Amino acid sequence: MKKNYKIRILDAKKDSDLLFKIVEHENEVFGEATVGNWNIKPFAKYGKVFVMLSDDEDELMSVIEVLSSFDRESAYVYGVSTVPKFQKNGYAKILLQFVMKTLKEMGIKKIELTVDMDNFTAKRIYEKLGFEIADNLDNEYGDNVERYLMRYLVK
Repeated sequence: MKKNYKIRILDAKKDSDLLFKIVEHENEVFGEATVGNWNIKPFAKYGKVFVMLSDDEDELMSVIEVLSSFDRESAYVYGVSTVPKFQKNGYAKILLQFVMKTLKEMGIKKIELTVDMDNFTAKRIYEKLGFEIADNLDNEYGDNVERYLMRYLVK
């Protein structure tokens, strides 16, 4: 069932409660790979944390954390996730399209992310949005953890 939603960029101070809800959500989804309580506020302060919230209840639906380079020419999408009860409805794709548009407006020329080689669903979404596999990364998030580096060149 599709829900009405709103998209926001979170503020490190004003959105503290929501930032910690994101950490709780990511602990369930990513386990050890979560952004974590110590890092979520710096992500919001020095990067960007984009969220999709249900329009009626302000319930977290999907989240994307982004860092950018010092020269502001490239950005790295650290995490993309959707709360399990909202999965398989296209919300992460919608949010990612918003993020890509926002980054383009900021002057970003290259967007990169990594994806687990076995995460065929995510890889397919990224490819449909124009991302291409740029490299295979060994031991990126620990011993014997292989990931694809995917890259989108902003047009």
